[in-house]
Parts: sequence; structure tokens; C-alpha cells
Amino acid sequence: MYKAILFFFSFFILICSNANNIKEKISLANDLKYSNPDSAFSICCTLEEKLKVKSINYAETQLCKGRYYLQKSNLDKATQVLNNAITIFEKEHDLSRLAKCYSLKSIIFQRLNDTEKSMNHLTTAYNLYIEDNNIEGQITSLINISVEYLRINKNDSALNYLNQLTDLSDKFRNTDKYYYHQNFGMYFHNTAQYRKALSEFKLALSVAENENMIDSKTTIYMEMAESYFAQKDYKNAENHLYKSIAIATSNNLMHETNESYLLLIKLYEIQGDYKSAYLAKVINDSIETEIYNIERINKINEIETELAFSENQKIIAQQELEIKNEQLNTLNAKSKISQLIFLVILCLVIIMFVIFIFIRARKLSAKINHQRILLEEKNNEITDSITYAKRIQAAILPSNEIFKKQLPNSFVLYKPKDIVAGDFYWMEKVNNEIFFAAADCTGHGVPGAMVSVVCSNALNHGLEQKASITPGILLDTTRDFVKNRFETESNNVKDGMDIALCAINFSTNQLQFSGANNPLYIIRENELIEIKGDKQHIGKHHKESKFTNHVISLKKDDCIYLFSDGYADQFGGPKGKKFMYKQFKNLLLKISHLPLDQQKEVLNDTFENWRGDLEQIDDVCVLGIKI
Repeated sequence: MYKAILFFFSFFILICSNANNIKEKISLANDLKYSNPDSAFSICCTLEEKLKVKSINYAETQLCKGRYYLQKSNLDKATQVLNNAITIFEKEHDLSRLAKCYSLKSIIFQRLNDTEKSMNHLTTAYNLYIEDNNIEGQITSLINISVEYLRINKNDSALNYLNQLTDLSDKFRNTDKYYYHQNFGMYFHNTAQYRKALSEFKLALSVAENENMIDSKTTIYMEMAESYFAQKDYKNAENHLYKSIAIATSNNLMHETNESYLLLIKLYEIQGDYKSAYLAKVINDSIETEIYNIERINKINEIETELAFSENQKIIAQQELEIKNEQLNTLNAKSKISQLIFLVILCLVIIMFVIFIFIRARKLSAKINHQRILLEEKNNEITDSITYAKRIQAAILPSNEIFKKQLPNSFVLYKPKDIVAGDFYWMEKVNNEIFFAAADCTGHGVPGAMVSVVCSNALNHGLEQKASITPGILLDTTRDFVKNRFETESNNVKDGMDIALCAINFSTNQLQFSGANNPLYIIRENELIEIKGDKQHIGKHHKESKFTNHVISLKKDDCIYLFSDGYADQFGGPKGKKFMYKQFKNLLLKISHLPLDQQKEVLNDTFENWRGDLEQIDDVCVLGIKI
């Protein structure tokens, strides 16, 4: 008997200990929600696998995940997990956590520009906090309601709620102080009191930095940029937008990135920098397509429809129960009439419900068709924009006529992976020397093309800075220019390029070469000579040194090759493997005796045959010159 009691007592302590451990992990996840949302999400996902689906702790993991999905602009997933949590919290009558769910759902509809639903959810949350006598929750709701009124420019209503917040300021948590100053800053901005607005935003930024509120720092930099923009202080506005975008992109905060790019585009346009505005718009279009994906929006509508359907089922079930109870209490001569009445009522309810579903389905179908049309138009706009961007990028490349005029015995094999490319080739004549290069910038497509514009301008800028210059000195100067262009507060931007750069003097038959990661190949008398570049790229590097300048005396019939890594890295062949540099070298040795136009044709045919039906994985750029 004693052993049995001891066993059950030990088992009870084990259960309590495990329960406390789960609560501690949930509390830790909530503490990390601002400073390290990825870790908070990981903790909740781990707990979710271990918990019963309808427990309070499980609902808390859903609430935590909903907050995370909202930060990452996964609005459909956020809707799903928050509805899961609402069902459990309603059953357990957990009013404060239920209010948190409605507060987060209000943000979803705010981002979908459904102000009515957003405000309804905020009001529901506020009333729940009042019912539960939760002061901290009431503060949060007052913050959220005031910012919603500020968003639709109902400034007097917003000020009323902000004044109520002031009365509760002695009960603020540290994070509440951020939103308090942010919202007052927004109020002063809306009422054209920009100096006061900036003062409040700076106080909010200080709190965000102290509390490591990552998404809040992104937002407050953008708000400050708006106030500087309104005062026509475009330089400060641009600097703050760059800071906002740098933090948002490095933390994958797509909603905040989208908001900052919209203001950056306006800033470029008002200053007449339409090229930068256009390139920024191309990037932002792709971000908006990801956030407002038609499938995600449809998923949110489906989830909300399912929730409404569930509520209707509860009402119908309750009505059925009441009718049945009435029938049981009146089992007499009128039983048949009562049953008939019940059947009539039930049929009417079903008919009304069917009509409701039919009308709802028609509206939803019309909305989906409208959204599909909008999405198709948006996709066409993006494609047109990228095609036009190709024309802009082509402007930085030397034309075939100019290239052939300066280097008559040469070829250029240039194959972008997408419409625009991160690879580019470059050429300029300085006195008796012809500078030419093959470069590979970070990324491909639109991001790579934007980097290529900066890097091409950096090479031109370097030539303009020096009266006498070698390829090695030009790469040093170019690196400084690129680092300055991509410098950010967080120093996380590491964009740049790998490059092989040559300068040739045909009167002396002397070639100078300097490379950043990329080498130079010279084929002389059927032998390949490789001159390697320095193991550092153009851009921020952990161990920087001056680039080496190699000087080579050329001979007649020497073949010079510069290239990016796209050719050798292409997958293909019978086993779907990379082409590799060894095979690339053998191919160049095999064709080096051919005329340059035939060499280009063989290189292109070999690449396409090797690739077959596989996708081209990177941009390709190969330059060939024969002495």
C-alpha cells in the first residue's frame, strides 16, 4: 500500500514538473518575440508536436506562430493558426489570450485594407481585456486602436485614445513606451508638426534599440524618413530609408520592406532620378507579388468562410436542441403538429443557409475573378518592367561595333540566365591602352542587374580618378567605390563582384592583368597558361589587400580568354553533372586555332548541348581575343 502511494505521488510530481517546463518554454518564446522571432517560432513548433491539440498550451503555441507568420507577411498561415487558437481560448473562456488573437487578426485585415474588419477585431479585443480587468491588455488595445485611426487620418479620434494612454503611462511596459512615442509621432506627422514628430520618433527608436525590437526599428526609420520627406530634407529621408530597407531585408520582413520601397520610389521621382525610381519599382513589384499572392488571399477568404460556417452550424445545432426539448415536453395529442412545425423550421433554416452560401459563393467567385485579372495585369507589368530594365542594362555594355573596332579579332559570348543579368562585360580605351573585363556580380536577374550597374559605374569612376592607372590600381579604386555604395548601418550588405580585368597595348604587345577571384587564360603554341586572380572579391572582404598587377609580353597568335563561372558551373551531360573547368580548358585548347567567330559558335553549341533540357543555372560571359 505504501509503495503504491509513493508511486502515484512521484508520478504526480513528474507531471507537474513537465507542465512547468512547457510553461517556461512558452514564456521564453513570448520573451523572444521582438528580439529573436525565429527562435521563438522554433520553440513553439517543437512544443506543438508534443502537446494535445485542444489544450491551452497548444493554443498558446498557435498564438505564438500567428505572431511570427504576421511578421513574415504569411497572412494566410497567420489566419489559420489564430483561428485554431480562438476556438480553444473561447472554449476555455481565456479572455486575455482570446483578445490577443483578435488584436493580431486586426493587423491581417489592416494589411488587406479592410478597415471595417480590422476595427471590429480591435474593439472586440479591447472589450475582452476590460471584461478580464487586464490593464496591460487595455494599454495594448488603446495603442492599436489609435494607430488604426491615424492610418485612416482620423486624427481627433486617435488623439482621444492617445490621451487615455497618457493617463495609464505609469503602468507602461518598456515596449509600450515605443508604441506610445511612435503613435504620437504619427499624430504630429499627420498634423504637419514635423519637428515634434521627429522628436517622438527618436524617443521610440531609442526604446526599440534598447529592447532589440527588430521589426519596430525598421518601421520607425521609415516613419522618420516620411517626416524628413515632408520637410523636403531628401538626403536625411534617403539615409533613413536605406537603414529601414537594410534591416528589413536582412530579417525577411517583407511588409516593412514594401512600405519603405514605396516611399523610396516617391523620393527618387520627386528628385527627378527616374532611373533609380524605376529600378526600385522593379524590386518592389516582385515583393508585392509575394506578399499579396492571390493564392494566399484566397486561402484567407476560405479560412474565414470556414469559421463563419462553423459559427452558423453552432447556431443551427442550438436551434435544433431547443426544438427537440420542446417536443419532449409536449408529447401529447399535438406531437404530430409539433414535428411538422419542426420540419418546416428546419427546412427554412436549410434553405436560408443554402441561399446564404450561394450568395456568398457568387460574391467570392466574383472577387476571385477580379483578383485573378489584377494579378495577370501585375505579372504583365512586372515582365514589361524587367524587359525595359534589359534595355537600361544594355546601355552600360559596349556595343558589338565598338568592341570590334577596338578589338577586331575578338568575340563575346554573353548568355544571361534571366532577361537581365548579374554578369557584364566592359571596355574603355585610355591613351594607347584598351581596358576590357568580364565580371560576375552577386546574384542574377533583377538584383544582379542592379549590382552590375553599380559595379560598371565604379569601373568608369576609377578610370576618371587616375591620370595613369593599371588594372591592379583600378580594382583597388573600384572596390572602395562599391563598398561606399553598399555601406549600411548593420554592415550586412556584402554585394560586389568577381572580375578578370586586362589592359592591352598593341604598340608594345604588352598585357597587364589583375583579377578578383577570376583568372586569365592565355593559349600559346597549344599550351594553356593560367594566371590566377587574388582570392578576394570587389566589395567588403574580411581580409583585404591590394590587388596584384601582372605584366605579360604577348606573342603573335596568342589567344586570351576572360570569363565568369557560369559556363563551367552549368549542370548537364548524360549524368546531369557540372561542366567543370578542366573540360572548359580542354575545349579552349581544342578550338584556339579556329577563327574567333567559329570559336564563339563552338562554345555556344557545346554549352547548349551539354545543358540539354536542364535549366541554365547562372549567367554566362566569355571574352576571347587573338593577337
